[in-house]
Amino acid sequence: MIGRFVSGLLACAIAASVGIAEAQSALGGAYITTLPSGADVWFDGTYVGHSPLVVDALAAGRHGLTLTKAGWNTVETAVVVTGGSLVTASTRLVPGNRGAAPGEPGTLVVRGVPLGGTISVDGAPPSASKDPRPMAAGSHQIVVDAAGARTTRTFTIYPGTTTGLVYGGSARVERRSAVVAPAEDYLPTNAFVVTGKRIVVRYLNHVVVAHFGESQVMLDGATVAFDSAPESIGGKLYLPLALLEKVTGDVSKGR
Repeated sequence: MIGRFVSGLLACAIAASVGIAEAQSALGGAYITTLPSGADVWFDGTYVGHSPLVVDALAAGRHGLTLTKAGWNTVETAVVVTGGSLVTASTRLVPGNRGAAPGEPGTLVVRGVPLGGTISVDGAPPSASKDPRPMAAGSHQIVVDAAGARTTRTFTIYPGTTTGLVYGGSARVERRSAVVAPAEDYLPTNAFVVTGKRIVVRYLNHVVVAHFGESQVMLDGATVAFDSAPESIGGKLYLPLALLEKVTGDVSKGR
């Protein structure tokens, strides 16, 4: 009798553990990342935090995912969770409407204007100041009078980013991006290291070696030139947006 009782208890214990294991295997998780990071994440209509983050203990199957960030278009997508595993969902956000003054403002930085030159933005009185200036997101016009020549250029301010305009004289037309953006908005903080003036970025299969104030960088062993150079603004590392897009271009969009 006692033997049958113990055997019964053991059978119940085994059945309970099997049931728990099966229940746990039916649950999964999702690792949500966005470029830029810091987006608000809503999972099945419930707010769960800022990207990047892991959402665990999810039932297997399809779940609704909503991503929002000031100055960027809202993304409505889905994540398919597999029981007993962690799936990843990486989404590159698209800047929002760049009209007159949408969302978060940006910053203008002008470089390379000779001593004595003046700058006028959107018809404002000419000024010799080259200090960074906050500006509404959207299209603007700058006029630079320097060395006896006048240069007029239209540029775009992006929400939450710094546009760096590099003056090159009236005969020069810059064809590459002159926009810089915070590295931490596009890359994990452990993906880049700053030592003095030297910057090393390792992300996905890419390696970048750059220096503050130098527009030429080593990207995967090749020298690539940009119209803007890495900068430190407000204690944060800013890199050319075109470089950030190259480095993060292998990240697939969420589906």
